[in-house]
Amino acid sequence: MTTLEHDADATEASPGYQRPRWLLVVLGVVCTIALLGAGAALSVLTGVGTDRPPAVDSVDAGFARDMATHHDQAVQMAQVVRDNSTDPAVRLLAFDVETGQLAQIGQMRGWLDAWGQTGQSEIPQMAWMGHSVSPGQLMPGMATTSELGKLRGLRGKAMDVYFLQLMIRHHTGGLEMAQYGAAHASKTYVRTMSSAIVTAQQNEVVTMEHMLRERGAEPIS
Repeated sequence: MTTLEHDADATEASPGYQRPRWLLVVLGVVCTIALLGAGAALSVLTGVGTDRPPAVDSVDAGFARDMATHHDQAVQMAQVVRDNSTDPAVRLLAFDVETGQLAQIGQMRGWLDAWGQTGQSEIPQMAWMGHSVSPGQLMPGMATTSELGKLRGLRGKAMDVYFLQLMIRHHTGGLEMAQYGAAHASKTYVRTMSSAIVTAQQNEVVTMEHMLRERGAEPIS
């Protein structure tokens, strides 16, 4: 080991050492691209596109469009905390949310591409469930622009608590879509992912509620 390598190792091992923020951002971008690509590749490997594609107004297509949009906001919130929190447990949770949902976004976008569709549609969100979202309204659980701005402006325990509160609401709000997809999608792989989302998000909600109580706070509506 050279003197330079030894000094670098010693610096990173020091108690107060934190990697530069630009490095965290670069690593986050690389991770995002890799996970989206892996998700899309998995869609191909599982045989998507070899059978008759579902219609644009089907449960399968609507689920893929809307859940990818819903997931995307969760990823944005998780990235804020991943880059700024100093709480190891909260940062780990944010990393798990980010990586898990990025991979699923990649798969869902891969489905849409294989079906000859895109993530955009004139069909109202959640119309595939029989009760569409009204113009100007958000899908259940999603944070408003104001709430996202508040999260980005907070630091320390206040940010950690607010992230947990928003993410509990976000996960809970997405459960209805996942449960409907699991019960009504025509493609086996869509039902499989829907069921996996239900299980994962229910478990994460339990974990986050416990973490919130540990930090002296309660969920928000």
